[in-house]
Amino acid sequence: MIHLVTQANAHLYRDELRQLHAARKAVFIDELGWQLRETNGLEYDEYDDERAANIIGFSAEGRVVMGLRFRPADDRSMLLDHFPHGILPATRPIDDGRTWELSRGFCIERGVKAHNLRRKAACMIAPLEIALRMGIDRCVGFTDVRMLDFCYGVGWKLTLLGAPIHYGEGDAVAYEVEVSEAALGSMRRMWGLPEPAYVEIAALRAGEADVHAAAARHVRENPALARIAARIGDEPEDSAADYYAPFQASG
Repeated sequence: MIHLVTQANAHLYRDELRQLHAARKAVFIDELGWQLRETNGLEYDEYDDERAANIIGFSAEGRVVMGLRFRPADDRSMLLDHFPHGILPATRPIDDGRTWELSRGFCIERGVKAHNLRRKAACMIAPLEIALRMGIDRCVGFTDVRMLDFCYGVGWKLTLLGAPIHYGEGDAVAYEVEVSEAALGSMRRMWGLPEPAYVEIAALRAGEADVHAAAARHVRENPALARIAARIGDEPEDSAADYYAPFQASG
């Protein structure tokens, strides 16, 4: 299932968040060779603060297989702090109070069947759904140019904010993705996504051992969510290199 994890419910996801940061270390540091900070086998950066939230996708076995971080960009952002030279001067200000930044996106779920692609689309639409609900009208980020075809193909309405620049491990480009009812509706129709395309667990009910049991209850209550639930056999292999899908290059 695809979960929203915020400061408000992070206490329910202590083990899962550790898995998330271990997966980020495995993908970005071990597999891709990015020069990032590692602490006890986990990858964190300065944007993993109280304002950050994560969309996390889990396998049928409860293993972290997808992640995408989002954060308001009104105080600071990776784009302005590390890659301002990748943004055209005429670009609408990033710190205008109506913009969120997407970063640290990856997917190590093997499989290209319709339901695998639908789950990836759910991971990518979820922060846009939340942004729209909060009055945000665009998200920005900095992606490796090799990911552009995937981003367009999944249905993001992208506008590039500058020319590609070298970031150390390749070439990447700043982008903004439209956040609107029309854009989200188009993605939902394209992939047959439920609305919303994630579950938000605020508390566990009696008899629920963990957030995965709570997510199963959400599926029972809203069967449309079964379309983005993981299936047995979608587990990633030990090496993530061929299956990662980064949305954010890091400085």
